[in-house]
Amino acid sequence: MTQVVTVSANTAAYAMEPIKPPQRVSRASYVEDHTRVLAEKAARGDDLRLRALVSVVQPPALALYFLTSSQQRLEQATLKDTIEAYKNSVA
Repeated sequence: MTQVVTVSANTAAYAMEPIKPPQRVSRASYVEDHTRVLAEKAARGDDLRLRALVSVVQPPALALYFLTSSQQRLEQATLKDTIEAYKNSVA
């Protein structure tokens, strides 16, 4: 005697969830997180080499904030403007 078992797609997806490989973190976010941790460690510690390194290699988010803080916000383009700009860039 044979028993036939059917499983819905949703149930199969739930069953496969634990064995899926974890999604990799992008290299940029890894570097930014590591740089931020180094900056915090340099601020707390007395290591002059680490402080010099952090002063040269600043956390990207912080550097980007200071680079763009003086810029004015631009209004969003309309759909028509966006389509025209796209057509002009392709032509």
